[in-house]
Amino acid sequence: MSTQEKRQRLIDAAYKVFVKKGYLNASIKDIASEAGMTSGLVHYYFKNKEELLLSVQEEVQQRYHKQYDGQPDEAATPEAVLLEIKSRAEDHPDWYRWRYELYSLGMKSESGLLEREVASILKNGRESLSAPLQHLVGDSANGSALASILLACFDGLALQKIVDNEFDLDRSYRLLIELLELYVSKSEGESR
Repeated sequence: MSTQEKRQRLIDAAYKVFVKKGYLNASIKDIASEAGMTSGLVHYYFKNKEELLLSVQEEVQQRYHKQYDGQPDEAATPEAVLLEIKSRAEDHPDWYRWRYELYSLGMKSESGLLEREVASILKNGRESLSAPLQHLVGDSANGSALASILLACFDGLALQKIVDNEFDLDRSYRLLIELLELYVSKSEGESR
């Protein structure tokens, strides 16, 4: 196994352990065991657990953004984008569990490093939504504000679905799509 493969195996194992146990409850030993390696190898590749956490976050972000590479913003309808985001809560709840773990850690960060990482995650999320929304609503300030509202909706709806199996995520997203379409049509009418 190459150095890169070992490092990747540790990152993948850390993701699983952090999602399952939480960062604070996860040990280097747990991560090494999940990876089928020794604790010494974890320390060889990562100076501490926080560095490993940030490496996991970088990997999660790269995987997420890879699925959108080469797709123009105009290719997807607002409904298609919202439904793809909705599917994450149903099909990949660990992605959100990871996100919530980071949010929690960022709010408690003594060094400020994790707080800055969470701020960056949220800013990137708003920016990725903002560009296509500005195109739809014709106003950069309102596009940015709408992006922040939608990001809060996505995170909040996913949290409700993950902790409550009876929560009707479909109904909530149908209404969210209707509200977005109403706002977009209102914005188009005002710009004429």
